[in-house]
Amino acid sequence: MGTLPQSPLEVRLATTLFLLLLGLADLFGALQVRNFAAFTPKGVAATVAPEIHREMAMACCQTSAAKEKPVDLATLDSPRHQINRELLVQDTHVHVPAYAMTAAFLALIVFGLSLSRRARVAFVSVAFAAPFFDFLGLWGAHLDPAAGTLFGAMTIGGGFAMGLTYLAVLSLVLKQCWFPTGEKRRNADA
Repeated sequence: MGTLPQSPLEVRLATTLFLLLLGLADLFGALQVRNFAAFTPKGVAATVAPEIHREMAMACCQTSAAKEKPVDLATLDSPRHQINRELLVQDTHVHVPAYAMTAAFLALIVFGLSLSRRARVAFVSVAFAAPFFDFLGLWGAHLDPAAGTLFGAMTIGGGFAMGLTYLAVLSLVLKQCWFPTGEKRRNADA
């Protein structure tokens, strides 16, 4: 525990490069979410709402075919992405193991940093809880559209919690492994 900052150059380099590539993947993951869903609870809920719920919502809102409806030209050619149950099962099957491996790798890196036990427990807990809440929110919004906004907020919260955990671990690795201060600098130079 806590020996990563004093590790050989190649260990610190591999850790840092892993985190940077993970960050690149997370950045594109965030862009994908923005492109196909939304960063709003309502947007997430609408993206994963079951098709039956959408059809019922559309039927209740259509009072007359002769009524004028405003058209937003900017969104006219933008298809709305929907995640049906089959795609949600596939996303869960692929993303939950990837999230678990990411959380495990972050935990291993946290174990190597100079942190208190309480801080390590907090990092590990958030790293594993974030994906749980992310997918609990997606499935909750799909299974209970009436509470979709609440579940959408849970999804967004889980995603941002994982992102913040990643950024905190990256910052600590950069600080402790590459920019040590005082006594730590003397020990690293030895």
